[in-house]
Amino acid sequence: MTVEELLARCELVRASEKRLTECQPFSCGENDLDEFFAKDCLINQSRLLGKTYLFCLKEQPSTIVTAFSLSNDSIRLTNRITDEYKEQFLDDTDLHNKSLKRFPAVLIGRLGTNKDFAGQGYGTAIMDFIKVLFRTNNRTGCRFLIVDALNRPETLHYYEKNGFRYLIDDERLEAKYMGIGVGRLPLNTRLMYFDLLKIKVSEE
Repeated sequence: MTVEELLARCELVRASEKRLTECQPFSCGENDLDEFFAKDCLINQSRLLGKTYLFCLKEQPSTIVTAFSLSNDSIRLTNRITDEYKEQFLDDTDLHNKSLKRFPAVLIGRLGTNKDFAGQGYGTAIMDFIKVLFRTNNRTGCRFLIVDALNRPETLHYYEKNGFRYLIDDERLEAKYMGIGVGRLPLNTRLMYFDLLKIKVSEE
């Protein structure tokens, strides 16, 4: 499914108490995500910790097809990241000439597709929409999209398929970077990023 097809079928709205009350319960088959979109997303919004958006069917506005939350973040090159991975990141993004320790990013904190619409291409279309949104309407200077992806094959494959890369391939070294003891391996999530400059836009 393309972004154009997504926008033809669905309307983008911001989550609100009124809207969620009017909609049918959203379920993507993941209890934590379902609970977040049912109530926690509104708490985050009230505290200015993130914004949640819904794609609802135009022909049936009470049906939420996909939901996602966004917040400001950054990729941090701290002394906990090895020189190898630091150099790899700077090489991949052509940022060697910048003396920054933090690179501006938007965190996709939560993203889910209604289980009734799974396997129909909505997951890729929503990710393409987010990429294009921040590439063409980048108001504050945001270079990357980042995610803390659930550390399971199907989730990691989804992000890999959509062009995301691991900041640190090695889980043990990522645990060190995150300040987590290796005794807590495997990690619950993996930090991944997408470079928005990979999306070409016309310069007008």
